[in-house]
Amino acid sequence: MKLEVLSEKGVLVSKEVSSVILPGLEGSFGILPDHTPFLSILTKGHLTYFAPDETSMDIEGGFVEVRNDRVCVCLTV
Repeated sequence: MKLEVLSEKGVLVSKEVSSVILPGLEGSFGILPDHTPFLSILTKGHLTYFAPDETSMDIEGGFVEVRNDRVCVCLTV
């Protein structure tokens, strides 16, 4: 699936990944290929993705949209 991480600085990540783990309001959650479409608020924590190695980054929050095997993360400052 395609992961895009966007911030005010532009595109931080744009690559094919096998899974993504994000910090949500009720705890961390994972996204795998063919995930059900949804929209969620993100909180401060770690965004982790596997492509194929594990990579993570600290985030302050934002939101994520999952649709059509695409994960779009928009970060807040």
